[in-house]
Amino acid sequence: MRFVSTGIFLGAFVSAASLSHKAAHAGDLVIWTPVKVAPRTYHTTIGFRLPMAWEMSAGADIGLAGAPGGKILNGSELATLWGRAVDDRSNFASNSRREVAVRVDTLKGSGMLYLGRSQKWIVSQDLDMQMLRSLNVSYATTQTAPTSVTASQAVTMIFPSTGTAISASGELTDIKGSFSSTLALKQAIAPDLNLTASLTDPLLLTPAGNVRVDYRIKW
Repeated sequence: MRFVSTGIFLGAFVSAASLSHKAAHAGDLVIWTPVKVAPRTYHTTIGFRLPMAWEMSAGADIGLAGAPGGKILNGSELATLWGRAVDDRSNFASNSRREVAVRVDTLKGSGMLYLGRSQKWIVSQDLDMQMLRSLNVSYATTQTAPTSVTASQAVTMIFPSTGTAISASGELTDIKGSFSSTLALKQAIAPDLNLTASLTDPLLLTPAGNVRVDYRIKW
């Protein structure tokens, strides 16, 4: 189980596949992903990757939507610049990941900077641990939304033998110190069937709870 801070890059960095440390082919260095999102609505991600020690990629998301008569719909334009740097490391007992990402909406004058670090390691034969830390800074120059800073941390205990994961996460937003926390339990009931129960802000007098059962179908 992995908790990720809300608002972190919705749809950003499509097709940012991992780079091998071996020699890369020229075709692997180009990102080109045209997608028809809906009738008369198109979205394209273009960019490039660099074969370096860190996985480096940068590019742009471009999109348009048209009316049945062929006229471009006002407000449907998308022109976003993005960049990303990822460092993945692993050994026999642990995996770690460091990530720096930036995204700028050139039409709305808004942007986002993300710094994240995660680590997963084997504590014993029956217990794995995972930790995630992130810092997210967002700003808007032409909108009323103020600049916000969100720092989050999550710790997860995983029991592979029983398919159980227990997580505790916390999120601190802005300098004013708005804090929220979540406790969650995820249990594998059967293949492709999972039960998730969570409790938001458990220290409050009226915490919010949620129970969900998910079933995944593959074909």
